[in-house]
Amino acid sequence: MLTISNITLFISNFCIFSKLNFQAGKGDRIGLVGPNGAGKTTLLRLIAGRYEPEEGSVNLQSGCKTGFLEQDVLEVSLHQSVSEFAMQAFSEVKEIEARLVELGNQIAETTDFESEAYTKLLEEMERLNNRFTLLEGDRIESKSEEVLEGLGFATEELSQPLERFSGGWRMRAVLAKLLLQRPDILMLDEPTNHLDIDSIEWLEQYLKSYEGAVVIVSHDRFFLNRMVTQIAELRNKKIYTYTGNYDQFEVQRQEQVEQQQREFEAQQKEIAETERFIERFRYKATKARQVQSRVKALEKIERIEEPDSSQKRMAFRFPEPPQSGKVVIEIKNLRKTYPPQEDTTPVKVFTEGQDLHIERGDKIALIGPNGSGKSTLARILYGHEPFDGNRSEGHNVMMTFFAQHLAEVLESGRTVIEEMESEARTSEIRSQIRNILGSFLFSGDDVFKPVSVLSGGERGRVALAKTLLQPANFLILDEPTNHLDISSKEVLIKALEKYNGTILAVSHDRYFLSRFATKIWRAENGRVLEYDGGYDYYEWKRKQQQGDASPNRSEAPKHNGKPKIVETDPATTQAGPKSKEQKRKEAELRNTFNKKNKQLKTTIKQTEEKLEKLETEKSELDAKLADAAFYQTEEASAAIRRHADVEKEINQLTEQWTSAAEALEKAETKLAKELK
Repeated sequence: MLTISNITLFISNFCIFSKLNFQAGKGDRIGLVGPNGAGKTTLLRLIAGRYEPEEGSVNLQSGCKTGFLEQDVLEVSLHQSVSEFAMQAFSEVKEIEARLVELGNQIAETTDFESEAYTKLLEEMERLNNRFTLLEGDRIESKSEEVLEGLGFATEELSQPLERFSGGWRMRAVLAKLLLQRPDILMLDEPTNHLDIDSIEWLEQYLKSYEGAVVIVSHDRFFLNRMVTQIAELRNKKIYTYTGNYDQFEVQRQEQVEQQQREFEAQQKEIAETERFIERFRYKATKARQVQSRVKALEKIERIEEPDSSQKRMAFRFPEPPQSGKVVIEIKNLRKTYPPQEDTTPVKVFTEGQDLHIERGDKIALIGPNGSGKSTLARILYGHEPFDGNRSEGHNVMMTFFAQHLAEVLESGRTVIEEMESEARTSEIRSQIRNILGSFLFSGDDVFKPVSVLSGGERGRVALAKTLLQPANFLILDEPTNHLDISSKEVLIKALEKYNGTILAVSHDRYFLSRFATKIWRAENGRVLEYDGGYDYYEWKRKQQQGDASPNRSEAPKHNGKPKIVETDPATTQAGPKSKEQKRKEAELRNTFNKKNKQLKTTIKQTEEKLEKLETEKSELDAKLADAAFYQTEEASAAIRRHADVEKEINQLTEQWTSAAEALEKAETKLAKELK
């Protein structure tokens, strides 16, 4: 499908690629990796036709379409709704629908059934109907809703304009449109950056059945391990390909580097010996022939490059914290509502009034869908967010907070070193700033860079460096891995593993969470669900609750050497035997429910019966209209008109059924709460 041959590319007189070769075929799942600045995004743009190489060629199979999700949102019209924007992916279907309407009108007006023009109309209609069926044109709305809701949009949000959503949510809409277009080569540049864990898992499942080639640039190791079957590493202006996922690539890469190092050292030894021989006997006539022979051999030798071992990596550990009391933080009666803004309604974040408790040594991962209140809860725990309830700190608790929105904690007008000095409270700490910055890859004149010119990754490193300025025994980290590459994440993970204090980290990076967390808190539906185990246990428990795993077939992951089966969600807790009074009240509630919703159930049943009959009639009409010979009969015009009427009736009844079904679902949800 794609072949890149001997590409050489310069940007601003800087060589990005030199004699680079790469290929991707149908069904390939390729993870494109490499250090920041290696040219990963540039390569995707090259494939998408944004750049023209100085040498070499990019060859796409005839008819092959590419789709490219960039890290930054492209220019889009913000006045259109989310659904309207995503439905642009079906432009061909829309064109076919419009043309079929035109053809239907022309055929209905035709009286000469023997004319060549009439025959051509029938042939075009048959061809377009076949194409429409192939494209599943009757499913574009349901497919659009499936993808958008899979990426986290609520059903009621699909009709809202894009201007009401943040940049991250607009990026989700762009991703949805791209997935619906189903290009032959799908290129995704950091697709998980704006997704929560639930949406990432949905995307993984969606891509597993994707028929085309998928090329992914990502710093999400967990995502790469689950998604790719090849790793293409950009290094030294070329690509090196490895079979397997990211973990397997690391093993192969290390073996390759070690082998290359041995070959390099052996060649260097051989070259040194040859040069010594040439220098020693250069002026001896009796050795002239041997000297010339070795000079020519040295000129022809193909030099082995030394493996790149100079790539810088962060290297740090958190200061040893003073010990806190056993209880670190207690939250009583957690409730939080944001007041309305302009024409909006109040936003209820936490509604259950529950109590939360953190003890010394807890390592908690706070996860949940976007908008569920994770960052809000992190600020509440830190004491910087008001709420309806009480917060109390334990003895000798010293906190540090890393905010995901770096603009909130970094002053653009300062230099890197000035930003650090603003937090240094003692002369001893100030004397260590240079060393701390050096461990975060800021050395020499780098420390005098203005914060305003730093990249996202550099700003993230500065914010992390600031957490080391004061010893703390409770770290609250809100998306600390954003903008960090895989190797830098690994350094942060190891630092957290060695840290002896208490940690609460908000993150959607599952590999990061799985390495340090011993408890999982999931914010969802106005409350916090607690899972007393690591991320593997959380995944197992969630699948069990959703019916994807059975206790008889799947054992819970072990935590601290023993199975942990702890879950504080009251909806999953088994209650004791019910009293007669409880049973009587439940019976009364069910009777009241059945009386109130009898008509609703009847409406749903009758609507379903009508829809079934209309769908059968539509199928019969579809079969007739797909036959070119049918248009030569007297029934054709009436059938075309009836087909349009049936489609209209189906759409109207579907809306009625949806409205009734939603009303019944709400009533059932209310009953379920009353029965608790």
